[in-house]
Amino acid sequence: MGSRSPRDDGRREVARAAGVAAALIAASLFCLFIALVLQSTSTSGGGGDGGVVREECGRAAYSAAVTVLSGLHPSNDLLHIGTLFPVFNLTVHVEVPPGGKAGGVCLGGHSVAAVVSYGGAFLGEGSVGRVCVEPQQQEGDVAATAWGRDVWMPWVLRRRLAEEMKRGEAELEVAVPMRGGDVLVCKAKIGGDLSPCTLEEASN
Repeated sequence: MGSRSPRDDGRREVARAAGVAAALIAASLFCLFIALVLQSTSTSGGGGDGGVVREECGRAAYSAAVTVLSGLHPSNDLLHIGTLFPVFNLTVHVEVPPGGKAGGVCLGGHSVAAVVSYGGAFLGEGSVGRVCVEPQQQEGDVAATAWGRDVWMPWVLRRRLAEEMKRGEAELEVAVPMRGGDVLVCKAKIGGDLSPCTLEEASN
């Protein structure tokens, strides 16, 4: 056997250095992967979008519709001088997921009133009957009638609402107080299908 040449030793050193570098790169990539997994898990279990999705999936879902409307005709009422006397028939729909809150979800009841507005301008209010939906029922509805008397509405809002109603695009804001201080806020299309609602904290 001959002795190793300096060239062979150099090749071995290069190979050894390449192996060490490859191992360091692999370890770094593995640590980066673990960090990304931990960050994703933390986001889905705490704040951020992941937590919101989990809460929405586990809670009741609400929607509303303005089924009948009078006193806000685009030509006869909105574009005429004088105060308004609108009347609204509302439907609030509740869906409770299977295995949801024990005891069900309740909406409305004594002294609870739905408030209808447009562009921040008050249009009417009316009491909301109480309805409770159990998880095994999964869904339920409650009807309410809201009305306004001598309602003043700015002309800019009157014209905008009249144009939207003519195009079939008008939406009214419906707010219903909930237990615990939250407010159910809905943008309901006039004469349209149910529109989703959101739960918001009551403003001070």
